Amino acid sequence: MRRLALLAALLTTPAWAGAPEAAPDPFAQALAAARAGMFGQAAAGFHGLAEAGDAEAAHNLAVLYATGRGLPQDDPEAAYWAIRAELAGSDRSIPLRRLLVARLNDGARDALAARAIAWLSPRAEAGDGAAMLEIAAILLTIPAEPDPVAAHGWQAIAATLDAPGAVRARQSSLALIPPDARAEAAQTARQHMRAWCAARGAEAPAPCALIPEDRQPQT
Repeated sequence: MRRLALLAALLTTPAWAGAPEAAPDPFAQALAAARAGMFGQAAAGFHGLAEAGDAEAAHNLAVLYATGRGLPQDDPEAAYWAIRAELAGSDRSIPLRRLLVARLNDGARDALAARAIAWLSPRAEAGDGAAMLEIAAILLTIPAEPDPVAAHGWQAIAATLDAPGAVRARQSSLALIPPDARAEAAQTARQHMRAWCAARGAEAPAPCALIPEDRQPQT
């Protein structure tokens, strides 16, 4: 009964659902299948839309994996799609993601973080500051051991690219690093950005030419 209640509570609909003149579309068809109890058909419909970036479809797919409706019950897979939904803008996926991640053991959490980062990496490597910040958020919240140094490195690049919210995020991560390790974290961030700039080649942005060399420690 608890899973049925979760399913009923968490399956989401777009704002326009139910409009008298709304033309049928894949989301509406998948949602109708779920309401009719054809969960396997619903899962197939939501999956295609979720892969294309539809936040509500990704959320609903996460719910189906979490409750084992139409699919084998699979918390790591459910958590992955909850992350995808959250990053695509579904606020309702935040508590679902937290619940699912809390169920996972350390190894599953690390594997989940690696999978989500692998999905985001092509965008980040291409210069998408938002994707860099999303990778940083994953590094801070999903692995068994958060990695504020690696998160700070991505946030530093995003800040250099003027990504909205990057400076604040970078400062928040820096606060998680012990004071005596912050100089090393800053050096790691510079090295990270140099590597990122080198990979961009001729497309590297202007700030790449301004990164100072690492300073030798004073004796």
